[in-house]
Amino acid sequence: MALVVPSKHRTDDTYVIVGAGVFGASVATHLIHKYPNADIVLIDRGPFPHEAGASWDWNKVVRADYTNLMYMDLALEAMQAWRHDPLYNTYYHESGLAWADPTDRPKTILENYKKLNATEQYRMSSPTEVKTLWDGVYSETNYTGVSDILINQSSGWVEATKALRQVIQVTLDSGVKYVAADIQEVVFGKDGAATGVRTAMGDVHSANHVILATGAYTPKLLMDSAPDNKNIHAGHRMVAAGICEGSVVLNDKDAKHFRQGPIYVNEVEGIIGGVVPPNPENQLKFCRDQSFANTMFHETAGQNISVPPLQSDYDQWNLSPGMKAEIARTVKGIYGGKSSDWDITNHRICWDLVTPTQDQIICEHPHSKNLYIATGGSFHSWKFLPTIGKYVIQLMEGTLDPKLAKTWAWDRPNNGSAHEGLVPTREMKDV
Repeated sequence: MALVVPSKHRTDDTYVIVGAGVFGASVATHLIHKYPNADIVLIDRGPFPHEAGASWDWNKVVRADYTNLMYMDLALEAMQAWRHDPLYNTYYHESGLAWADPTDRPKTILENYKKLNATEQYRMSSPTEVKTLWDGVYSETNYTGVSDILINQSSGWVEATKALRQVIQVTLDSGVKYVAADIQEVVFGKDGAATGVRTAMGDVHSANHVILATGAYTPKLLMDSAPDNKNIHAGHRMVAAGICEGSVVLNDKDAKHFRQGPIYVNEVEGIIGGVVPPNPENQLKFCRDQSFANTMFHETAGQNISVPPLQSDYDQWNLSPGMKAEIARTVKGIYGGKSSDWDITNHRICWDLVTPTQDQIICEHPHSKNLYIATGGSFHSWKFLPTIGKYVIQLMEGTLDPKLAKTWAWDRPNNGSAHEGLVPTREMKDV
């Protein structure tokens, strides 16, 4: 397995990782391979991977198609593992991707590939040509305002839950301990340093490295842990946001037809979403790339905060008629009349933690020693499962590239965008 070269474990190092999604699983995987004898505890609220997290899903897109050059480079690194490492490639499907966008984003992506001398199989196409490709899968798509379409045959998708479960299980087999528990708060010492975490049942898991890979739950957890200390709170740095998904199970004939096509992203106004080809169970998934917040009042801290619904599963299967209507518009805008008799089921709200620039937050908390933050997926970080943990370890050990450290810092300039359009501008109750 292509991970960090094993080295001698420092006997006084202990690690508690809260959250067994992409960030937490990746950190645990890289830690146990670098320090095989380390005391590493991975905690999540139930059996892994827990379906409340953004990392649980039927499938996730794996692509290096970024307008941001740094993330394209990082994604190209991760994709090598998806293609070649047995730990990751079992559930990876390189279907290709088509991106229709009225803006210049597809052209910028193509220019970035050229700047990096990437070997990806990419080219520009037109709506006229795309309608004829893949046996006409996207012949009835709405291409309003679109003149250029990026086609990248080197992009793909992963059966997300299956892949993540496999990675976690291999990590546990290597020596990481798994605990199923709700974490109520971070425990701080008299000097303000993090010393562990306390579960809802009152159990304390102590460590000299406390790593919060808690996704959309992070702002509430920090506020619950130190309600009177605003320096600990997330503030403007991150917001819990949701997007809507849906799927249809096709018959074998239709699944074979639609499986010919690539992932399709359509940024035409009113459609704003994408589809992933049918998985082995013939399930065709749709996603609406328009997020919302869920702002509530935190009584103890006396502040407003966006949090997922408080049910253990974030009430993610309960979508409003308005949410379902938005999904339906995305589906119709991509498939036209081909979808007229589909029964869209398995609607879901996927909650993730979004930052203003959609950059992750990977840092030691500046106001609490030994408390490390590894989160802020912003709906584009799943693809980094094979690699992101390596960078978290570099951060903890002081060897992270200064450019990455600055980009992923607790406080950083708001002058970029890693995944445009996913910052919430509306409330869930209004959808």
